[in-house]
Amino acid sequence: MNIDQLVPWQANFADRSPLFAPLEPLLRHFASHQQWPELADYQQLLAAWPDTIRTLGGNTIRVVPQDDHPEQFEMHYAPRIYLSGEIQTRRHNWHDFFQFLSWFLFPQTKAIINSLHLEPARQRYNQGIKGARSPLENMLSLFDEGGAVVVSSNEQLLQMVREFRWKDLFWHHRTQLTQQLQCFTFGHAVYEKALMPYVGMTANAILLTVDDDFFTLPLNEQLQQVDRQLAAVLQQGQQFCKPKDLHPFPILGMPGWSDDNQQEHYYDNQRYFRPGRRATTG
Repeated sequence: MNIDQLVPWQANFADRSPLFAPLEPLLRHFASHQQWPELADYQQLLAAWPDTIRTLGGNTIRVVPQDDHPEQFEMHYAPRIYLSGEIQTRRHNWHDFFQFLSWFLFPQTKAIINSLHLEPARQRYNQGIKGARSPLENMLSLFDEGGAVVVSSNEQLLQMVREFRWKDLFWHHRTQLTQQLQCFTFGHAVYEKALMPYVGMTANAILLTVDDDFFTLPLNEQLQQVDRQLAAVLQQGQQFCKPKDLHPFPILGMPGWSDDNQQEHYYDNQRYFRPGRRATTG
């Protein structure tokens, strides 16, 4: 049984966790829906949005039904977005709902990720190769699906993330963390999992440094700044080139993001708050 069967449509689902906070301005559009919104409702939100969202190919994005058997390269998922702006979307599906909403939160970054997929996919298609995606593509997909952006004005806090010092970060520096660090969920699969959260939920994070003034900005301005910085980092193409360039981040450690993390012993679970990456062999 998948998440769509386990969790029926609920317009107020964002009340479940602060993790959903970035979505709240978007969800006002669906507040009156007692049943699942349809693709036409998604398109209405795009039409009402004050800023037109475009791909790097210059095409305005729009929602279209999922095509399960695309034959031409131009009709595959990523090329179709870039070349026509059409996002293939399943009806009554949480995963695709959150994927759609992520374009509003991070339009520049989503466009960059989409464009970076295009040429490798074209080369494989022209050579008749199936699978065998590059490390860059794997990293981009991992971040797009399961990513988060951790921003801080305190380099010490970011270093704790890099060094897997989770209890130090989330508990011993809790006051500093709530004032100088924020986590923004990027990946649509993370939002989907948060409908039924579980100990073990881990995001693949990109860390960004911001000024202290960042935390005084309204949420929409924070998101715009993060989107600009994130898009620039990914477009540069030097710092994040493979999956292990992303930082594992136990996202339910964020204060208030779990009902249980108000107690110190919550952070003693090293199966979740692991002290480092597992060594690999071979």
